[in-house]
Amino acid sequence: MSDDPTIETAAAELADKARSAESTLIRSEINECIKSFIDALPENYRAVLVLSDIDDMKNQGIAEILGLSVEAVKIRLHRARRELKKRFETGCEFYRSEDDHIACDKKMPVCSASS
Repeated sequence: MSDDPTIETAAAELADKARSAESTLIRSEINECIKSFIDALPENYRAVLVLSDIDDMKNQGIAEILGLSVEAVKIRLHRARRELKKRFETGCEFYRSEDDHIACDKKMPVCSASS
């Protein structure tokens, strides 16, 4: 490198920005992947999951909005999370990135040849 501290500082800042941009892109891709799995859930599961885990609502509020009992909300939420976990296990390959963040790649669907 150069003896000029300004150039070295600028180079370090540029490298940090590149790493930050890459991390942002990876997070964005993961969020899109997760969103696609949530969007594929049946509506009754998707609604309680989004209201609880994304909108951070309490079960009582979800019950009021959806016209359900709190017990029904709890059951649907449990089933929605179980179904989402199952879909993640079959559809995603999770791993740790170089900067130790969780990342995922969608698994390729298995195609069977018909005779």
